[in-house]
Amino acid sequence: MGGRRIQPTAPPVELYAGDFSAESGRRQHSPPPSYPGSIASRRTHFAHDRDSIYQRIDRGGDDSEDESTKEPPVEVISTDKAARFHPKTISPRKKNKRRRENPMYHTKRGCTDVICCFLFMLFIAGWGFIAVIGFLQGNPERLIHPMDSQGRRCGFARTGAYDLTSKPYLLFFDMTACISYSTLLAGCQTPQICVPTCPQSYFSYLQLKVFSDGSLPFNEMVKANMYCVDGFDASTLTTFALVQQAVNDRKCAKYTVPSAPVLGRCMPQILIGTVEELDKLQAANGTLDVLIGQFGDDGGTIPKQTMLNDTSKMVGEVILSEGVLTKMASDLAQSWWQILTLIIIAGVLAFLWTVVMRIFGSLMIWSSIGIIVGGLSVGCGYCWLKWNGLKASGATDDFSFQPIFELYFEMPTTWLVFAIGGSAILLIIVLILLCVASRIRLGVAMIEESSKAIAHMMSTLIFPIFPFLLHIIVFIVWGTVAIWLASTGEENCRQQGQTANQTMANPRCDCATLGIDTNCVYVNVTRDNDQVFWFQAYNLFAFFWMTCFVTALGEIALAGAFASHYWAVDKNRDIPTFPVLRALCFAMKYNLGSLAFGSLLIAIVKFIRVILDYLDKKSQTTQNSVLKAIFCLLKCWFWCLEVFLKFLTKNAYIMMAIYGKGFFTSAKDSFLLLTRNCIRVVVINQVTAFLLFIGKAAITIGIGVVAYFWFTGKWTIDGIPRVDLYYYFLPIIIVLIGSYFIADMFFDVYEMAVDTTFICFLEDSEQNDGSPEKPFFMSANLLKILGKKNETHINVSSSSSSSK
Repeated sequence: MGGRRIQPTAPPVELYAGDFSAESGRRQHSPPPSYPGSIASRRTHFAHDRDSIYQRIDRGGDDSEDESTKEPPVEVISTDKAARFHPKTISPRKKNKRRRENPMYHTKRGCTDVICCFLFMLFIAGWGFIAVIGFLQGNPERLIHPMDSQGRRCGFARTGAYDLTSKPYLLFFDMTACISYSTLLAGCQTPQICVPTCPQSYFSYLQLKVFSDGSLPFNEMVKANMYCVDGFDASTLTTFALVQQAVNDRKCAKYTVPSAPVLGRCMPQILIGTVEELDKLQAANGTLDVLIGQFGDDGGTIPKQTMLNDTSKMVGEVILSEGVLTKMASDLAQSWWQILTLIIIAGVLAFLWTVVMRIFGSLMIWSSIGIIVGGLSVGCGYCWLKWNGLKASGATDDFSFQPIFELYFEMPTTWLVFAIGGSAILLIIVLILLCVASRIRLGVAMIEESSKAIAHMMSTLIFPIFPFLLHIIVFIVWGTVAIWLASTGEENCRQQGQTANQTMANPRCDCATLGIDTNCVYVNVTRDNDQVFWFQAYNLFAFFWMTCFVTALGEIALAGAFASHYWAVDKNRDIPTFPVLRALCFAMKYNLGSLAFGSLLIAIVKFIRVILDYLDKKSQTTQNSVLKAIFCLLKCWFWCLEVFLKFLTKNAYIMMAIYGKGFFTSAKDSFLLLTRNCIRVVVINQVTAFLLFIGKAAITIGIGVVAYFWFTGKWTIDGIPRVDLYYYFLPIIIVLIGSYFIADMFFDVYEMAVDTTFICFLEDSEQNDGSPEKPFFMSANLLKILGKKNETHINVSSSSSSSK
């Protein structure tokens, strides 16, 4: 070959046939085959002989070669050729160096979606500019203290401006308008006024329709229950038409509910009141639901009682109880270590659950299926027997109205319907199981492989703390900027005129001269509402984009780690020491623009949903049912679009972590790959979701039960001091929330492992054919399920062959 002589003591050349080029006679860098068993073994058995023969071949060549004939960089020929990996070229100096047999780390990568990366950086710079403007022009004290729509502080007097010392509380005309995305853009979209006392009764202005215009009961009810903005004389409301006009012009409130002051704001007592006070008020005045049933809801603009009753009555006792914060602090000071212990136990149980799913996942799935099929079979059998028995006894059917519901179960047709319905459901389930049984086996195998990957890379279980902390930082930045922007504004003082309109038209005066210059009067706090609106919109969009970007960064880091485990030939030697950090560095170096673009798509949809919610709130006064239906359909459609984009981008990040391609290529490849295997996708998703749901529910409920019995003193352990608490529910709630969060963190990692392993498996099964050039990387169990094998008896699941 090329005039080179091989020493007789060398091993047979056939063993190295793949190491030579038929055209040039130059050696190619690929491990020689040795013995059947694993890909890794191809480079181990004759490693020493191979190196020695290569050295002798090189020395036996023509020594007269000049510099121009030296070997150029050669392309790596090994398992890198598998799937759609594109191997890098390596320098001749590194070709004899031991390298990881993991095609992920030898494929060509380059920066992707660079334009979007620059756009992302510019957007962050713009966010910083808006934050600076907010810090320079804002005054957060305006949000801390209750202030009305004119920027006046309730319960406070300002010399020469206003005196609200007799009105210490802030009343919202419609509290439900504040519970909306639109509040993040333009504040609470309802008038706010200072009042001497909070409302103490249920009232709807529609009640006035039952009284004659201008009658004494009409005037008394208006005086007692109508809350209007300052400057509007409620005594002029002598007819129902005038009242309705004032309500539509947002001069007066449409309704009131019993309220109590919390931090200077009138909050519905249904949210914070004690049980006794609430029952007393409801017995005396009824509820909004009662008033709506009697007088209507004015086209849906008056909210139902359930909209104000989403919070437990227990919250009211907590807020209104004297010294409750001190008692809560005392409870936490005594029980913090017990709370922390139970949360740590939840984390340990979540980890053990991953081990249980690896060992008993198959048993759990098939036993659950058996229980469902068995239960349905027994139920159907009982229904058929019951129907047969009633039919034989001569029972008759009478499906007219029966005041005793049990009588329907004494009719044969009732049991016949149950029997036919149950049998049909049972038949459908059995047919589905027969069709997807192999796919269920595949789903169980995916879970087992994912458990092995997590066991090899325990750092993946700790990594979610990193994106969680980043999410907290992003939230703090967004909230701080939003507060400063919302508090921007400039006090507006004018030369006093004879009327309010004349005063607004008069020239400005210095507010510092209030009380000194008798002609200078305070009007309000003015600001460029359009500017604040767009700045808040920019801030909110930045929050969405950054949170989606942080989520994408966490997903691609975990995907890269789990993919490196799948494509590694030797699970002990061909995985980096810090796989998550390595994948994160790859993503930051090459795919930052793609991550920014994928997160941008989701952020845009989220922002559109906020805009739709804002427009919906603004259009409620039109009472147009067609417009409401359109907004409802648009909201539903964009919600579905957001769910789909999350699914699409998550799988795109997995494909991006494997091959390093751009967003569009990765999204297209992953979507088409999953579409071609849609049944497998559905089955595996359902199997995984079922196991993870059982795990989350079991851990959270189990730890919650233990916390209940422990903190209530029903369980005691010798040697551990029992603490007496004022509110035992507080540590129980904290334990429940903490346990669920810990379990969810563990299982999110597990879910990502399953998704990544599944996509790698689909790529492996479609792109590879089992030949020496394109061997399968899947485990022996997966090969058995698919009924495939490697031509060279490769067994990638072996983790120790390379060390033999």
